[in-house]
Amino acid sequence: MSMVLTERRGSVAIFTLNRPEQYNALDEKFLHDLNTALDIALADPAVRAIVLTGAGKGFCSGAQLGGETFEAGEQVALLLRGGVSPLIEKMRGSPVPIIVAVNGPAAGAGVGLALAGDIVIAARSARFILSFVRLGAALDAGTSLFLQRSIGPARTRALALLGEPLSAETAEQWGLIWKVVEDRDLLDEAVSLAQRLAAGPGISIGLIKGQIESAWSASLASALDDEATSQARAFVTEDLREGAAAFVQKRPPRFVGR
Repeated sequence: MSMVLTERRGSVAIFTLNRPEQYNALDEKFLHDLNTALDIALADPAVRAIVLTGAGKGFCSGAQLGGETFEAGEQVALLLRGGVSPLIEKMRGSPVPIIVAVNGPAAGAGVGLALAGDIVIAARSARFILSFVRLGAALDAGTSLFLQRSIGPARTRALALLGEPLSAETAEQWGLIWKVVEDRDLLDEAVSLAQRLAAGPGISIGLIKGQIESAWSASLASALDDEATSQARAFVTEDLREGAAAFVQKRPPRFVGR
């Protein structure tokens, strides 16, 4: 049985982490199931947006601890390199936009999983906890990079070294996430955003995602060159012609993703 529930609403795929009794903690099978679900969705041209959320009271409590975890450090590195890291990279590199709906606490690697999405919204009851230091562990799942990009090194250092929880409201104020919504509205809001993106120009959205990702570590000259290359690709699409025609005719565009 898969630990990730999948649902389709038109062109939107919804993934629900389904291990509520462990607060959706990540283990090898869980990572395999999520990677597989993502691969299937990305291979389906009918899927034009993805929503990721969690079942139960938590979004994701991070890696499953216990057993041999404390005795085999190299096994942890293998799990990260073979499961967590490819998943994070796949989400960031996905041409399909991913909305993450954080329905409860996100801790440890769960924070990295949440921030790997393109647009992150959180329930008012949610919180973000870099719990690594509480366990005597190091950062993983991209948290060392994602937080600095969003909230800067000073706040990142304090959160990582103190391990204190960050409320959803403060996460929004600091720019770590897009916005906070009431708990009861979380999934509807996420699906609404996903449907809006699914109706948009798919190639353009994929290009913009790639530009934002690569520009972070690029020089200005490199970013400008990449923009020119990407724009050349965008300008030969049907969606660009439709968008331009709709603008001139003062009507909503009807994008087809080509």
